[in-house]
Amino acid sequence: MAEEREGEFKGERRKDVTIRGVDSDLYDRAAEIARRTGKTIGEVINEALGLFIDLTEGTRSGIQPLADSAKEAGRGIGERLTSGIPTVISDLEEIEVTKADLEQFGRRVVFQNIDRLVFADDVDAETFDRYVALIRNCDEVRPPKGVSKLLVLSKCRRVERLITQ
Repeated sequence: MAEEREGEFKGERRKDVTIRGVDSDLYDRAAEIARRTGKTIGEVINEALGLFIDLTEGTRSGIQPLADSAKEAGRGIGERLTSGIPTVISDLEEIEVTKADLEQFGRRVVFQNIDRLVFADDVDAETFDRYVALIRNCDEVRPPKGVSKLLVLSKCRRVERLITQ
């Protein structure tokens, strides 16, 4: 029987669960991350599951289209999947991101667990769409002027406030 209780997010329910078949190496790596970050293993696993679900369910940010196209091409699967997997930038109080930052980095990015995420006004809609894969678990997001709120919101999960200028 599982015990349910209120979680740290509004309306979030947590319960104790047992999952069979978990790879012991993955579990050990998650435990090490938990120790380094001062989080519980449950918190680390919840973040990992949440990120996996967000990435696979999102139409723009999911990895399934990449896997399908790699399978269809029949070669370079590993290279295509690796190059298509977004880089995670996380656990910051505040960051301002410019168009040059995104273009020079040259890869899609997931921004997560950031208190205040600000995009400079030089970031246009095309650049935003191309390089921002997902924004999750952020308190405040300030999108650039001229980028549709709906485009920004399509990439947001568990964002407390979207503040337009």
